[in-house]
Amino acid sequence: MNPVKPTNSKWAEIKEHGLLGRQIEPLFRPLFSQKNSKWFALLGLAILGIPLYWGFTYSGPYRYLAELELKCFGFYEAKLTAFLVMLGLLFGLLGIAVIVKLLFRGAERPASETQPSPLGRPTMAPAATPTPAVRVVEGWLRACQRAALYAAPLLVFGVGAYFYYAGTQEGDLQQLNAVDFETGKVQTRILYAEVRGYLTGAFVTRNDYRYMEMTSRRDAIGPARLVVGINDYEIRKYVHREADGAVTVRGVADKGLPGDVRYTFGKNGVAVAGAVWVVHAGRDPSWDRQMGLLIMALGVALAGLVFGWESYRKRKGAAAQAVRSSA
Repeated sequence: MNPVKPTNSKWAEIKEHGLLGRQIEPLFRPLFSQKNSKWFALLGLAILGIPLYWGFTYSGPYRYLAELELKCFGFYEAKLTAFLVMLGLLFGLLGIAVIVKLLFRGAERPASETQPSPLGRPTMAPAATPTPAVRVVEGWLRACQRAALYAAPLLVFGVGAYFYYAGTQEGDLQQLNAVDFETGKVQTRILYAEVRGYLTGAFVTRNDYRYMEMTSRRDAIGPARLVVGINDYEIRKYVHREADGAVTVRGVADKGLPGDVRYTFGKNGVAVAGAVWVVHAGRDPSWDRQMGLLIMALGVALAGLVFGWESYRKRKGAAAQAVRSSA
């Protein structure tokens, strides 16, 4: 008969629950309860949506990280930057939740939870069985997946709504000069215009899309306030030269020069103003409206697939539960 070797209870606990499993699980377990699942899904939507908004508008922590990457490496990776912002937001919110839980630990329950036995005998409460840390992590991952599943159609639909709304605000074609943008005469946020001016020769190319500085005079000095954005292969199609050397470009003009393009202009010795207009050559309001409707339709179709899959999964789970109950 082989002697039974004594087991190391501490090592067995670590194997089952992780190094800090017993201490960490009680803090996070309430977050993944059925009662808080809807709130956690909304929190997941915020964690996904806010960084994407910051990246789309080039603002907030996204802009800070992007400019830090540009300063250190000379370029920045958009997807990696958005992922880092999401991680920072997630761990920041979880850290706040843990701190609040630690500060108010014990205050959410009455001092005595046990009730006297009807026979007057002391009752022994059953020992609590802690949920393994792996299950907590799995619950967190499922909640994140569910949040991402519901967030994707909303985000796609939101992008389409943005394009469609922009197309409705661009108005009719206007005849403008570069000086109108330099002097601040243009007050609307976005417009459809044919702009006349002079190209200085300074440009930045980003993924086959060229940004060229435009001024009101050949010898103009000062920071760039107007830039023409155009595909490298369509310059001859949309940039029309005149006899005096000026050019006319027709397209949608809005404020907002990408951060890496701004940085590259400055690195090449071209000063850039705080607010820069970009005339996107070849783009018109009908294109924005059509693109917006197409993207919104894609978002609706994606939402239908998500809800259809959820309905199928619930029916399948109910059928499996019924089979187990009958057995």
